Amino acid sequence: MKRLRNVLITIVPLIVLFLVADYVLLVPLNIRFEEGFSLFFGLLVIAMIAYFYEDVKYMLQDLAKGHEVAFPSKKVKAAFIVLVVIYIGYHVSSLPVFFSQQYRDLIGEIETKEFVEEIPSVDLAKIPIVDEAYARRLGDKKLGEDVGLGSQVYVGDFTLISMKDELFWVAPLEHTDIIKWFVNREGTPGYIMVSATDAQDVRLVQEDAQGNPINLKYLESGHFGDNVKRKVYFDGNMTEGLTDFSFELDDEGRPYWVVTTYTKRVGINGGSDATGVVIVDAQTGETTKYTVDDAPTWIDRIQPAQFVVDQINDWGWYVNGFLNTLFAKKGIIQSTPGMNYMFLDGEWYFYTGMTSAGADESTTGFMLSNTRTKETTFYKIGGATETAAMSTAEGKVQNFGYSSSFPLLLNIENEPTYFMTLKDKQGLVKQYAFVNVKDYSIVGTGETLSDARVNYIKVMFGNGELPTNPSGERKSLTASVERFGSYETGGNTYYTLILEGMPNLLLVAPSTISPELAITREGDSVEIEYIDATTQTKNIVSFDNLNFAQ
Repeated sequence: MKRLRNVLITIVPLIVLFLVADYVLLVPLNIRFEEGFSLFFGLLVIAMIAYFYEDVKYMLQDLAKGHEVAFPSKKVKAAFIVLVVIYIGYHVSSLPVFFSQQYRDLIGEIETKEFVEEIPSVDLAKIPIVDEAYARRLGDKKLGEDVGLGSQVYVGDFTLISMKDELFWVAPLEHTDIIKWFVNREGTPGYIMVSATDAQDVRLVQEDAQGNPINLKYLESGHFGDNVKRKVYFDGNMTEGLTDFSFELDDEGRPYWVVTTYTKRVGINGGSDATGVVIVDAQTGETTKYTVDDAPTWIDRIQPAQFVVDQINDWGWYVNGFLNTLFAKKGIIQSTPGMNYMFLDGEWYFYTGMTSAGADESTTGFMLSNTRTKETTFYKIGGATETAAMSTAEGKVQNFGYSSSFPLLLNIENEPTYFMTLKDKQGLVKQYAFVNVKDYSIVGTGETLSDARVNYIKVMFGNGELPTNPSGERKSLTASVERFGSYETGGNTYYTLILEGMPNLLLVAPSTISPELAITREGDSVEIEYIDATTQTKNIVSFDNLNFAQ
């Protein structure tokens, strides 16, 4: 009877504790998640202690006096053993030693493809030259222009999105503290947009397309029911795994939170895998749940980056089973440190290099994984790792002391190439760099994208003959010369041209094509015939400077 009384006395504060913990911690009420298991297990321990209170009290007294602790009853022993078995059993139930193949299969089937055939040549105007750190600097500066607003809110976490085929970093305005939240209960007045391709395009958006004011009510800095995490959790997702709260815009610029739902696929609590998304209107709080397959097309990211990296690493680590990871380590490959994004044909991809288990400065290839579907492709290309390329680019401008951003992977002249921005100590972009993946001694830098690319191609061509383009359509055009340069390699002189209104068309010709090349200047009108091959630099096959009459 006394034991039952102890349990009844405990159950009310236990329920209160459970409700408070659930409201504050937002723990998924599902033992497949470690947080949920820990909560239920902790409550079970407290209930057992209450039930065996008298026995536990004597045990604690013996412990305090330094006496040998003896279990006073078989029931206490049995209860203790049950708790230990539950705890240990839970934590070993999903170990890779038992489920290595299941972990390896989480990423799905991985195709192996050729880089040049699948990755199109880059358009300079589409290269994201603004990384997240630079976007934050620009966003903070934009907010600082409005002194009154800057004292009320701060710029939240940025998300890289595409909107109408343009790339932007977007971030909500968040409350600075609970007082500002209480005073501005209707929400913060808008969000920041920073073009990923043009550092001059920075916007503070405070009105929607119809001219109505924007008020972001549901935010990570909101409190109680205005907190977006609490809003999603209590809108029917208490048993779901929720992660990756990303701020995104639909095609009309309306702000939403996109939240990934996930489950565990291996054993009881192993192998996190996305199942869909919950989208939350940041102004009204309306929530809608979707699977991966039926999510709206404007959502750029469903798969959390960390899930993808973990699954790629499991795929490479358990290639020959668990025991192989302890001894022979045959065929093991792992992702290189760091990850970036690629935007190809209207789709976003996670990009990471792959290296052997020795973790040296060379890659065995690259992985591209679709940020929505997780469809993953492996490109076998031996070369330098991203960190090695960053060091090479920094070494090229070591006299300035610039630091490199994390690389983007591009296709330049059918060559896998790393692209980086080079920043000064204040975080301002000063130069750009291209580094060849296969041979990271081939580096081109410049104060503009075009200059860096031209210099890169010069060095690349200087290591061998100017490539010929036997296939491709012959095209003719007449235009004015906007930029003109020359370089020598192998005892031959080559001329490079960019024509007015065509910044992404780089033309190159040997001096033997026409004697007029040597006397051509910027502003001259020219008539050119070139081969439109798959390479981004096009070979000129005939050249006529119209400023000279023959």
